[in-house]
Amino acid sequence: MSSFLRCVKTVVSFLRRLFHCGDDRKPDPRPWDPPFDPSQPSIPISYPITTLEALASRSYFRSFHYPFNRSSVPLPPSAAALPPRRRILVCHDMKGGYTDDLWVQGGDNPDAYAIWHWHLMDVFVYFSHYLVTLPPPCWTNAAHTHGVKVLPPRFLIRALVLLLGFPLLVNWSRF
Repeated sequence: MSSFLRCVKTVVSFLRRLFHCGDDRKPDPRPWDPPFDPSQPSIPISYPITTLEALASRSYFRSFHYPFNRSSVPLPPSAAALPPRRRILVCHDMKGGYTDDLWVQGGDNPDAYAIWHWHLMDVFVYFSHYLVTLPPPCWTNAAHTHGVKVLPPRFLIRALVLLLGFPLLVNWSRF
């Protein structure tokens, strides 16, 4: 029985490390952590929607940051329909998302992650480990420049709706 308990403890320990649960270390503060007030003017940032309350209230669309987080490069009409062939979807998951790319007006890291082969992909998904992920405009603008569609990870939202019965209040066609 003790070997079974050791096995269970090992699995629990692994899962805690994987999901950062029960960790004594405090995670690095994110710019949108309290006392962040998105309605007040500040340096524009991209940030996720992290609570059901924020999602239901649609407060993101009334925030100071929202106008800065809209794509300024439209998807070319020639890229509106996906080609009738096998397609490539690239899912960006860089350290949980919203690292160097959270600064809407550019950051100071010359080694920030970049994609060089846009011509090889058809669809781009910006993924983060938060409730609702909104792709920062730098990714949307770069993708649209190269004729690549950008999608939020809707499958997570749909799972949330199905599992929690939470009404879908976000109009994704805006992104």
